[in-house]
Amino acid sequence: MIKIELPFSGRVETVAAFLLLVYPTLMFAVKGGMNGAFLCLFLLSVYFLASRSRDMSERSRTPMLYPVAMAAMPVAIFLSQSYHQHYSGHPYDAASRFLLAVPVFMWLRRAPFSVVSMVQYSFPLAAITGWLMSRHLEQGRFGIPTMDLIHFGDFELILGMLSLFSLNWTGRDALLLRGLKIAGFLAGVYASVASGSRGGWIALPVFLLIFLYFRFGRVSLKTILALPFVLVIAGFLAFVSSQEIHHRVDEVVSEVTAFQHGNPDTSSGVRLQLFKAAAVIFVQNPLFGVGSEGFALEMEPLEKRGKITHMAAELGKGEVHNELLSKAAALGVFGLIAMLMTYLVPLRLFYRAMKSDCVQVRHAGMLGLVFVSGFMVFGLTVEVLNLTMAAAFYGLTVAVLLAACHNIHHGEQIIVRNFA
Repeated sequence: MIKIELPFSGRVETVAAFLLLVYPTLMFAVKGGMNGAFLCLFLLSVYFLASRSRDMSERSRTPMLYPVAMAAMPVAIFLSQSYHQHYSGHPYDAASRFLLAVPVFMWLRRAPFSVVSMVQYSFPLAAITGWLMSRHLEQGRFGIPTMDLIHFGDFELILGMLSLFSLNWTGRDALLLRGLKIAGFLAGVYASVASGSRGGWIALPVFLLIFLYFRFGRVSLKTILALPFVLVIAGFLAFVSSQEIHHRVDEVVSEVTAFQHGNPDTSSGVRLQLFKAAAVIFVQNPLFGVGSEGFALEMEPLEKRGKITHMAAELGKGEVHNELLSKAAALGVFGLIAMLMTYLVPLRLFYRAMKSDCVQVRHAGMLGLVFVSGFMVFGLTVEVLNLTMAAAFYGLTVAVLLAACHNIHHGEQIIVRNFA
């Protein structure tokens, strides 16, 4: 088969591989490190694409839905700001990460596959680093001081699962690499449990279904019917063997009981109040919402009208605790559509990659499905992508895994060296 010759200097490859190796770890280890690595990759991608524009082939054309989806959120913010005649650069800070990841994707898809696949090392290294850096913070929960406990637990969980599911991605893993990935999985799951971030645990059945589909090509009705029983048994074993899981489940039962007896000021009760408030605000302002900072301003009037409690009003000034409802209330239907596109377009592209004849592409598609679906589930109970660090992590990881799916070197014989 004819090999495609595209200039991609050795030094640039080395820098790209290093940045891909460390970017998730920097999220835990260095404040601002995630954004720093993202910026470096973006600048390198712009330089490379600008200097090699004449070398771009038709075969390397970008899937057009992807950049459109990544541009949707900044466009929705602009439309809402234009309607309210209140312009501010802050709301674009996190949303811009999605769009700025597009050149990184366009660059990395031309890189040797061995460069892009460096993330199979970065996922377990980051999970282990986060676990090693965690310490007791509050009420028996573990995390790191520079990150919210919920975000810490969710990120550790997704990194741990990606570590496990990346086994044998580029061929049979060397023993040391296999050990690293298994250690990353154990560290990520343990850190998630220790953080007490119970909302993220809902994603585990979704991850399992995606892996079963990848492994067997379909998920039978028998498997779907058996899955709840397996999860109940696994949940019971976890409940009796882990004090932290036991404690967090007991808290859920106590909160539900309190809510049923007329006490809405529990963790779950406050979230339900804020969900209802966001839905009401969206219905009243369906096209352009109340603006990026408008939800917080609506809390006091809603409290005065008796729609929410004082505790819910105070917490609502920080966030809605639901990604979709937050964007719907703040930006209207355009924000809701933009948020759905940010999730669903990458999901579609990764799902299509799982139909490929190339095993590396199928595997990358599965990893992408796990990653994006994880963020979708996390977003049901907490706002994640309003943070620049989290938006950079999401945008960059989607770009890298999508570049692995659409790498132009897949037509050649792929040789990936396992450095372990």
